[in-house]
Amino acid sequence: MDTTFFIIWGVTLAVNGMIMATFNWMSNNHSFDKYRIRIPKSPQIPPLRKWINVSLNGMFSTLLMIGFFYFFGNAVIYKGLPGPAAFIGETLGVLLLYDFMYYFLHRFMHWKPVLKYVHRTHHLIRFPTAPESIYLHPAENFAGLALLLLAMWILGPVSGASFLIVFFIYSVINVLVHTNFVFPHAAFRLFNFWTTKHDTHHFRMNYNYASIFPFWDQAFGTDK
Repeated sequence: MDTTFFIIWGVTLAVNGMIMATFNWMSNNHSFDKYRIRIPKSPQIPPLRKWINVSLNGMFSTLLMIGFFYFFGNAVIYKGLPGPAAFIGETLGVLLLYDFMYYFLHRFMHWKPVLKYVHRTHHLIRFPTAPESIYLHPAENFAGLALLLLAMWILGPVSGASFLIVFFIYSVINVLVHTNFVFPHAAFRLFNFWTTKHDTHHFRMNYNYASIFPFWDQAFGTDK
């Protein structure tokens, strides 16, 4: 890791924040209501409570990443650019392993005692918007991000380039699946798949536990 790595990581965080802010603006602009999957019919979380939770979780995630870089970065992330095959293998391998482990973590979060005291925080929001992607109990926030870093450690070391791409995909998808928008154009097919899949999870609760790929829900009978 070097200065360039941290600059790109900072840009990734900034881009993710801009995507979140853009979809938040769209969700508050009634001209986009025709693209909403569902429009809230009743008040949800008070804005101040939501802002405090999202802000604290954002800061906590950043501190967790910095701690990971400091204590484990040099062991998990190697310098230099890999070849195309290694780059694709590292990136896809980490995302597949993370999503496989996340599937079981998310199912565990729906075990009644854990749902009641932890995951319920996120599911208080039936009609999510982009900033509510990180409206979470701190324990769930930690577990989700730690799982991504664990996948890096298991399959690592990975290149800095692979790490940055994986982190970007992970963070952006987490925002996109909570936007509650679908757009009638073939270019948005994957985006629409993610948003409708996760909307079904928020609405039905016991389906679609995986975050990125459909394989795991299909394999374990929770695909809807």
